[in-house]
Amino acid sequence: MIAANRYAQAILDLAQQQNATEVIYNNAQSLFKIIKSNKDLYNFFKSPLIKSDKKEKIIRQLFEKSTHSILMQLISILCKRRREAIFPEILQAIIQEYKRRNNIVTAQLVTAFKFDDELRKNLIEKIKNWKKTDKIELQEVIDESIIGGFILKTENEQIDSSIKTQLNHLYQSFLQTNSLN
Repeated sequence: MIAANRYAQAILDLAQQQNATEVIYNNAQSLFKIIKSNKDLYNFFKSPLIKSDKKEKIIRQLFEKSTHSILMQLISILCKRRREAIFPEILQAIIQEYKRRNNIVTAQLVTAFKFDDELRKNLIEKIKNWKKTDKIELQEVIDESIIGGFILKTENEQIDSSIKTQLNHLYQSFLQTNSLN
Protein backbone atom coordinates (compact mmCIF):
# COMPACT_ATOMS: atom_id res chain seq x y z
CA MET A 1 0.00 0.00 0.00
CA ILE A 2 1.47 3.31 -1.10
CA ALA A 3 0.12 5.36 1.83
CA ALA A 4 1.52 2.88 4.38
CA ASN A 5 4.96 3.05 2.72
CA ARG A 6 4.94 6.85 2.78
CA TYR A 7 3.98 6.93 6.45
CA ALA A 8 6.66 4.34 7.21
CA GLN A 9 9.38 6.34 5.49
CA ALA A 10 8.31 9.54 7.28
CA ILE A 11 8.21 7.78 10.66
CA LEU A 12 11.66 6.26 10.19
CA ASP A 13 13.08 9.59 9.00
CA LEU A 14 11.67 11.28 12.11
CA ALA A 15 12.93 8.45 14.31
CA GLN A 16 16.41 8.80 12.79
CA GLN A 17 16.42 12.52 13.62
CA GLN A 18 15.55 11.68 17.23
CA ASN A 19 17.95 8.70 17.45
CA ALA A 20 15.00 6.42 18.08
CA THR A 21 15.14 4.17 15.04
CA GLU A 22 15.81 0.97 16.97
CA VAL A 23 13.04 1.70 19.48
CA ILE A 24 10.54 2.46 16.71
CA TYR A 25 11.51 -0.74 14.88
CA ASN A 26 11.14 -2.83 18.04
CA ASN A 27 7.81 -1.15 18.90
CA ALA A 28 6.55 -1.71 15.35
CA GLN A 29 7.47 -5.40 15.54
CA SER A 30 5.77 -5.82 18.92
CA LEU A 31 2.62 -3.94 17.95
CA PHE A 32 2.34 -5.73 14.61
CA LYS A 33 2.72 -9.11 16.31
CA ILE A 34 0.03 -8.20 18.87
CA ILE A 35 -2.41 -6.89 16.26
CA LYS A 36 -1.77 -9.79 13.88
CA SER A 37 -2.28 -12.41 16.59
CA ASN A 38 -5.44 -10.81 18.00
CA LYS A 39 -8.30 -10.90 15.50
CA ASP A 40 -10.53 -8.71 17.68
CA LEU A 41 -7.87 -6.00 17.92
CA TYR A 42 -7.25 -6.17 14.17
CA ASN A 43 -11.00 -5.83 13.51
CA PHE A 44 -11.13 -2.94 16.01
CA PHE A 45 -8.65 -0.97 13.86
CA LYS A 46 -10.61 -1.77 10.70
CA SER A 47 -14.12 -1.17 12.07
CA PRO A 48 -15.97 1.80 10.58
CA LEU A 49 -18.58 1.51 13.34
CA ILE A 50 -16.28 2.69 16.13
CA LYS A 51 -15.59 6.41 16.08
CA SER A 52 -12.00 7.44 15.55
CA ASP A 53 -11.77 9.48 18.75
CA LYS A 54 -12.90 6.47 20.80
CA LYS A 55 -10.37 4.28 18.99
CA GLU A 56 -7.60 6.73 19.80
CA LYS A 57 -8.59 6.80 23.48
CA ILE A 58 -8.61 2.98 23.70
CA ILE A 59 -5.34 2.64 21.78
CA ARG A 60 -3.68 5.15 24.11
CA GLN A 61 -4.89 3.20 27.15
CA LEU A 62 -3.54 -0.04 25.70
CA PHE A 63 -0.19 1.05 24.30
CA GLU A 64 0.91 4.50 25.47
CA LYS A 65 3.14 3.28 28.31
CA SER A 66 5.04 0.80 26.16
CA THR A 67 5.13 2.63 22.82
CA HIS A 68 7.38 5.46 21.67
CA SER A 69 5.77 8.90 21.40
CA ILE A 70 6.41 9.02 17.63
CA LEU A 71 4.11 6.04 17.10
CA MET A 72 1.55 7.48 19.50
CA GLN A 73 1.60 10.74 17.51
CA LEU A 74 1.09 8.70 14.37
CA ILE A 75 -1.99 7.11 15.94
CA SER A 76 -3.35 10.58 16.77
CA ILE A 77 -2.77 11.78 13.21
CA LEU A 78 -4.36 8.66 11.73
CA CYS A 79 -7.40 8.93 13.99
CA LYS A 80 -7.87 12.63 13.23
CA ARG A 81 -7.75 11.81 9.52
CA ARG A 82 -9.92 8.69 10.02
CA ARG A 83 -7.17 6.48 8.58
CA GLU A 84 -6.47 4.31 11.63
CA ALA A 85 -7.54 1.26 9.63
CA ILE A 86 -4.17 1.31 7.83
CA PHE A 87 -2.14 1.30 11.06
CA PRO A 88 -1.32 -2.46 10.85
CA GLU A 89 -0.10 -1.97 7.26
CA ILE A 90 2.00 1.02 8.35
CA LEU A 91 3.61 -1.09 11.09
CA GLN A 92 4.43 -3.79 8.56
CA ALA A 93 5.83 -1.15 6.18
CA ILE A 94 7.99 0.31 8.99
CA ILE A 95 9.45 -3.15 9.63
CA GLN A 96 10.13 -3.74 5.92
CA GLU A 97 11.61 -0.27 5.38
CA TYR A 98 13.85 -0.60 8.43
CA LYS A 99 15.13 -3.94 7.12
CA ARG A 100 15.70 -2.45 3.66
CA ARG A 101 17.62 0.52 5.08
CA ASN A 102 19.75 -1.74 7.26
CA ASN A 103 20.28 -4.47 4.64
CA ILE A 104 18.63 -7.13 6.80
CA VAL A 105 17.47 -10.25 4.97
CA THR A 106 14.70 -12.32 6.48
CA ALA A 107 14.89 -16.00 5.67
CA GLN A 108 12.43 -18.69 6.66
CA LEU A 109 13.78 -22.21 7.03
CA VAL A 110 11.28 -25.06 6.98
CA THR A 111 12.61 -28.42 8.10
CA ALA A 112 11.19 -31.70 9.33
CA PHE A 113 13.33 -31.50 12.47
CA LYS A 114 15.04 -28.86 14.61
CA PHE A 115 18.44 -27.73 13.29
CA ASP A 116 21.38 -27.97 15.66
CA ASP A 117 23.50 -24.87 16.34
CA GLU A 118 26.37 -25.89 14.05
CA LEU A 119 24.08 -26.58 11.09
CA ARG A 120 22.19 -23.30 11.71
CA LYS A 121 25.47 -21.34 11.84
CA ASN A 122 26.65 -22.89 8.55
CA LEU A 123 23.35 -22.14 6.86
CA ILE A 124 23.37 -18.51 8.02
CA GLU A 125 26.89 -18.09 6.62
CA LYS A 126 25.77 -19.51 3.27
CA ILE A 127 22.76 -17.16 3.19
CA LYS A 128 25.03 -14.20 4.04
CA ASN A 129 27.29 -15.06 1.10
CA TRP A 130 24.34 -15.68 -1.21
CA LYS A 131 22.52 -12.46 -0.30
CA LYS A 132 25.71 -10.42 0.21
CA THR A 133 24.75 -9.13 3.65
CA ASP A 134 25.96 -9.52 7.21
CA LYS A 135 22.49 -9.38 8.74
CA ILE A 136 20.19 -12.38 8.54
CA GLU A 137 16.97 -12.90 10.48
CA LEU A 138 16.34 -16.63 10.40
CA GLN A 139 12.85 -17.86 11.20
CA GLU A 140 12.73 -21.59 11.75
CA VAL A 141 9.60 -23.62 11.15
CA ILE A 142 9.22 -27.34 11.87
CA ASP A 143 6.95 -29.13 9.40
CA GLU A 144 7.21 -32.91 9.61
CA SER A 145 5.12 -33.29 6.44
CA ILE A 146 8.13 -32.35 4.28
CA ILE A 147 9.68 -35.66 5.49
CA GLY A 148 13.28 -34.43 5.19
CA GLY A 149 15.46 -31.89 3.46
CA PHE A 150 14.49 -28.23 3.76
CA ILE A 151 12.66 -25.29 2.21
CA LEU A 152 14.43 -21.93 2.38
CA LYS A 153 12.41 -18.80 1.61
CA THR A 154 13.72 -15.26 1.35
CA GLU A 155 11.86 -12.12 0.22
CA ASN A 156 11.19 -13.28 -3.32
CA GLU A 157 13.11 -16.52 -3.70
CA GLN A 158 12.61 -20.09 -2.57
CA ILE A 159 14.82 -23.15 -2.55
CA ASP A 160 12.82 -26.32 -2.05
CA SER A 161 14.90 -29.44 -1.57
CA SER A 162 12.39 -31.24 0.61
CA ILE A 163 11.88 -34.95 0.19
CA LYS A 164 8.13 -34.34 -0.15
CA THR A 165 8.67 -32.10 -3.19
CA GLN A 166 11.18 -34.51 -4.72
CA LEU A 167 8.70 -37.37 -4.30
CA ASN A 168 5.96 -35.24 -5.89
CA HIS A 169 8.23 -34.49 -8.87
CA LEU A 170 9.05 -38.18 -9.20
CA TYR A 171 5.33 -39.06 -8.99
CA GLN A 172 4.44 -36.46 -11.67
CA SER A 173 7.22 -37.76 -13.89
CA PHE A 174 5.97 -41.31 -13.39
CA LEU A 175 2.41 -40.27 -14.30
CA GLN A 176 3.57 -38.54 -17.49
CA THR A 177 5.73 -41.47 -18.53
CA ASN A 178 2.93 -44.02 -17.93
CA SER A 179 0.28 -41.88 -19.57
CA LEU A 180 2.23 -41.90 -22.85
CA ASN A 181 2.20 -45.72 -23.10
